[in-house]
Amino acid sequence: MRIITGKAKGKKLISPDGYDVTRPTLDRVKQSIFNILQNNLNNDTVVLDLFAGTGSLGLEACSRGAKITYLCDRNDVIFSYLKKNIENLGFENSAFAIKGEFDANLGRFKGKQKFDLIFVDPPYNTDYVEKSINLIDELEILDKNGIIVTKISTSERKFIESKNINLVDYRKYGNTTVCFYRYKENLNE
Repeated sequence: MRIITGKAKGKKLISPDGYDVTRPTLDRVKQSIFNILQNNLNNDTVVLDLFAGTGSLGLEACSRGAKITYLCDRNDVIFSYLKKNIENLGFENSAFAIKGEFDANLGRFKGKQKFDLIFVDPPYNTDYVEKSINLIDELEILDKNGIIVTKISTSERKFIESKNINLVDYRKYGNTTVCFYRYKENLNE
């Protein structure tokens, strides 16, 4: 795993050997995601990487100029690697690790922070994507022009929508499907 471009281009991310809790995003998938998001990522962008693992997606956003990136994970071992990756890349002033369950982490931001970009990349074949999108909607922490990016197993083929947030695009990359969500009132943008 490495950072593809930006301030930390080419720097490697560390992860525990033989640890199957994380499912790193392949470079080609990550590159495709960020190509799609390029107009939505600048030095004012506030990012949440909800199931960050060792930080591949959130730290890539940070490298590409995001103003602030919050990276969340609940696993003790993975969390220690996440913090080391933030430090190794020199992003201590713009990337912040938060330990805890995803729903508690989302709740921390209610009324305090809205996000321009939220990555939801939980373990495959769980209900975490659906719960996360519904909670993001309920807590109103997605900026009105914000985007949610999820990764699911292509075999799942279950696209989630909440009361106010709809699927606007999806792309298949082998056994991974990347989904993009926005508020309903912004579907034509």
